[in-house]
Amino acid sequence: MYEFEAERTSAKARTVVWIVAIGAAHFLLGTRAHSVHGLHVVLAGLFLIPVLIASGAFAVRGGILAAAAVSAVYVSHLLWSWRDSAMANPDQYGMVGVYFTVGIAAGRLAAIANWRRAQRDEVIRRANAAERSGGSVHP
Repeated sequence: MYEFEAERTSAKARTVVWIVAIGAAHFLLGTRAHSVHGLHVVLAGLFLIPVLIASGAFAVRGGILAAAAVSAVYVSHLLWSWRDSAMANPDQYGMVGVYFTVGIAAGRLAAIANWRRAQRDEVIRRANAAERSGGSVHP
């Protein structure tokens, strides 16, 4: 059980580090030159990494919480850095929907994988118990 908790703690830390690093890069990059717009698009996509990390570690709840945190940072960046900019696009706000969609979908997949792993582990546990007792395995 300790390994599982250590993995979850590590996932929390990695999620926060990714969000802070990408958020800082967004704000520090600036928006004055058109050449940096492509980098902002890449950074917006990189916000999916912490969403996926949290989804994998905490299933749907983690995906939703990370998507909310990422969305708050990203929308703050849009409202602050791109205000009154001719390069601001309404579709940038669509990324918020992408973050939540990916968080929920990846979280659901993680939950299914965890459920199947638990089923497998239970079958293995029962088989080992039956082998030790010399009996047969019953569901």
